[in-house]
Amino acid sequence: MSDDRVYCADLCLASGEPMLGTAVEVDVWLLLEYTPAWKPKALEDNDLAARTRDWLDHTLAAVAESGRKVRAQFIRRPELDTDETTLFIAEEGTLKRFRSRGYEDVQGLSLDSPDFEEVPKPHYFVCTNGQRDLCCARYGLPAYAQLRALAGNRAWQTTHLGGHRFAPNVLVLPQGAIYGRVFPDEVADFVETIETGALSRNHLRGRSAYLPEAQVAEALLDGARRLRSVDGGTVTFETEAGIAAVDIQPAATPLEVIASCGRTEPEAVFPLQPVGRPRRETA
Repeated sequence: MSDDRVYCADLCLASGEPMLGTAVEVDVWLLLEYTPAWKPKALEDNDLAARTRDWLDHTLAAVAESGRKVRAQFIRRPELDTDETTLFIAEEGTLKRFRSRGYEDVQGLSLDSPDFEEVPKPHYFVCTNGQRDLCCARYGLPAYAQLRALAGNRAWQTTHLGGHRFAPNVLVLPQGAIYGRVFPDEVADFVETIETGALSRNHLRGRSAYLPEAQVAEALLDGARRLRSVDGGTVTFETEAGIAAVDIQPAATPLEVIASCGRTEPEAVFPLQPVGRPRRETA
């Protein structure tokens, strides 16, 4: 039987819509293992015990009150049969992990607890929540299988990362970057690049700790090390060759896109793009 359905990721790829500058802005990632079936809005609609949900709500609120953008994700590796529960926290280029039996130990945990262990190697979190958007399962599951084959237990499934139309979407931590269109036949090259500590620029949507303008600018600069400022559309980075600035602005002409498989009406997007070439700045 042929599949006559139109998928938003197929339409997006055919349109040539750029991905740079589309990563959700997040300072702190909280990823909690939850293996039952994920509903369309899994973080709001689930069967977690009330104490665990209260802990999650309280923890997210406390981080938000500190002025940092926080995002929670559910994660799982459904092919593994284990009673262990894993919690990851990622911020400022670090990834920490806490493992326990069930959720009871999680319920009393603070994010600065010494019970967390630092995880230096890259971990891969692939959006596979087909209940949220069909493309996430259609394209995310094959990408996850390839990542599992190459990265082993460092590959996880996760809930909605945003940008269904860029599926398969992959969050890499502790790098803090979100990638799109990581198709199975490109996974080997993708992993090889990430394992060196570099960004996979062919797949990059952006580093989530940055504003969209900085997400775009970083990809244009060789040897970018540290973001100095975003002043309107001007982004300044420290690079291996000194200080460099890039001017970024929205495209003058919008693209009409179908943002998800659940929509039929297109919406206008104005992809960010550089104005001129990067230029050297004085300190």
